[in-house]
Amino acid sequence: MANINSKEMYIKKKRRTVGEMLQPAEIKNTNAWLSIHGSSKEFLLTYESEGLVVSINGSGTLKLDHTQCQEAAKLTEYIMAQGGIVMGGGRNSGIMEAVSQVAKDNSMGIIFPELAKDKTKYGKIVITNAPTPRIEVLATAAPVIVIFRGGIGSLMMLMRAITHFNNRKFHPKQPPQMVFISNYWVGLLQSMINMGAMPKEFVQDLHVFSTAEDIIKQIPSVK
Repeated sequence: MANINSKEMYIKKKRRTVGEMLQPAEIKNTNAWLSIHGSSKEFLLTYESEGLVVSINGSGTLKLDHTQCQEAAKLTEYIMAQGGIVMGGGRNSGIMEAVSQVAKDNSMGIIFPELAKDKTKYGKIVITNAPTPRIEVLATAAPVIVIFRGGIGSLMMLMRAITHFNNRKFHPKQPPQMVFISNYWVGLLQSMINMGAMPKEFVQDLHVFSTAEDIIKQIPSVK
């Protein structure tokens, strides 16, 4: 995959997906802007962003002192230093809380009504009508997508991110993205390749990481 520069990565972008918006939100930081809101058309919601916006996803069951949570916090510290914005699953636990605790007002959590009682107290909260549009936005919309270890929800985001990322070969005008996946997922993906369930070429342009530094050194700088 050719190197992507910040001018290509961080252009203004818009993406619509099926779903209903119950609570929109908007954030502007030094080098980023993010808005998730209802669409002019019924049963659609709209993602819009410009600049360094990073979708960080992963388990909500991990303790905050877990290595994966600590690495997610380090990554978020870097994004904040760059004047960026992070978005995530919006819960008050695990990877989601580790990220929002650091980003605070520059974080946007996406939840659906059944998660309202477990939402983080940090940052802005978007509420969609169901889990599906939440997964779609988190896994496909941002210029940079990061997936730490997790359970079935994180696995669904991983599969959706891989599919969307590879669909760019059919839709060349689809804005460029970088997808980073924890080395936690490598064994699973290799097993799927061995079974014939996952084409090898689908994973060849993903970026595998073990630490936040592995991601930081590859994200195009906005400064």
